Amino acid sequence: MNKYNFSGSNNAYAKTKTENSSDTNNEYTPHKKRNYIYLAGNISSDLRTYEWREQFVKLVANEPSIVTINPCANKFNQSMKTADTTGMEFLKEAQNRSQKILRAKDYQLVSMCSCVVVNLGYNTKKPMIGTIQELVWAHDLFYTPVIAICPEENIYTSHPWVDECISAKVETIEEASNLVKTFFMEY
Repeated sequence: MNKYNFSGSNNAYAKTKTENSSDTNNEYTPHKKRNYIYLAGNISSDLRTYEWREQFVKLVANEPSIVTINPCANKFNQSMKTADTTGMEFLKEAQNRSQKILRAKDYQLVSMCSCVVVNLGYNTKKPMIGTIQELVWAHDLFYTPVIAICPEENIYTSHPWVDECISAKVETIEEASNLVKTFFMEY
């Protein structure tokens, strides 16, 4: 097996369709391009930072050419949902458990994507340092379009440097999924 085949069943981050599906609309056909969509944004003990990603995955689940890359869909991040810490304690716990693999993992995931969807609506008390790095990787290193979910104005949605990394702004998760369906399917 090619170790770079991200559409295979061994990819813990990508939800793929099975070949035995009875619904022909959900079967992936090899001649069509698959588009990998990375879901960027704050990850914290605030469960909303997980829930919006799960909602986005459901909204595009019936689109065989779209594969969502959810950086929270792994055992490590799922265990952090129940970590009994917040703020700096959460960050220290994540660092202790991850042994510095998180940044490298997320870099690799952003690098393989056709588009990044970022949720800038969860402006917690801590800076979104990882999110900003993901935006810079997408924009400056990989020239990947970025769709930003901006339900309300905050420092991240109005800062000119962040704004420069964003290709399109929407207010809701549904609008972001519709943009992905409009621009990253059927070619």
